[in-house]
Amino acid sequence: MKILISNDDGVYAPGLLALSQALSTIGEVVVVAPNEEQSGYASALSVSKPLHTHQLPSGFIAVNGSPADCVHLALHELYRDVDFDCVITGINSGANLGQDVMFSGTFGAALTAQLLGIPAIATSLVGGGVKNGGQESASDYQVAANEIVKLLTDTSILEFLKSLPYHVLNVNIPDMDSNSDIKGRKVTSLGHKQIAEPVRHMIDPRGRDAYWLSLRKCKNSKHKNERPLDSSAKSTNQKNVVLTSGMTDDQAVAAGYISLSPVRLHHTPAGALDKLLALDL
Repeated sequence: MKILISNDDGVYAPGLLALSQALSTIGEVVVVAPNEEQSGYASALSVSKPLHTHQLPSGFIAVNGSPADCVHLALHELYRDVDFDCVITGINSGANLGQDVMFSGTFGAALTAQLLGIPAIATSLVGGGVKNGGQESASDYQVAANEIVKLLTDTSILEFLKSLPYHVLNVNIPDMDSNSDIKGRKVTSLGHKQIAEPVRHMIDPRGRDAYWLSLRKCKNSKHKNERPLDSSAKSTNQKNVVLTSGMTDDQAVAAGYISLSPVRLHHTPAGALDKLLALDL
């Protein structure tokens, strides 16, 4: 198995190292990631500046661009002769739940791969925040990395993704001390929560107005605009996988489960087309 890995926390992030080490036990791994944190860049591409690469002693390739840049560059140029079986992004430090996937560089990098027809999975660790007083290490992501390996080896998830063009599997793993503490996996829809403080206004040291954007959610806010899974969904015989109706990603991880959300983009719903055609345009 040949695997391309990227992220949005940067090439030196411990989650990236943990993911690379774990996946190296089941396949041939290549890492191309931003040379610094690029959170919130979604699937942005750098088309107004040149990109430069630098290979680290670890073999990882650092790029002065966005997460999507890294995947785009890797697939079209750096490793254009390699047929990758999948692209895995992360492990993100913190959740990528609900509407946040639209802003996430972790998700955007995976989306870039899927637009090119390669199965893609975006992975995130939920609940730990900045660990060990800001001194994170790869070991803090080991449990999550093990679960990603099991997802690839114990299930037919890659074959599933191959059959669904323009779909990215968004995976959120609860931060647990051991793999035995994780209750299993649940297939979920994306939730939706209100943002607690979308913009914080402040005055910088030079007396200028400054604004800090935030996606931090309100605690105990009600979910809005959620869409449950098809009510016909039934339990499968796949080990540790339970299809549920109406459970969202944030609800699943809060209950101790790994959340698996198939997200489809590049899609124009037929119903929306019909309504638009009915207008007097």
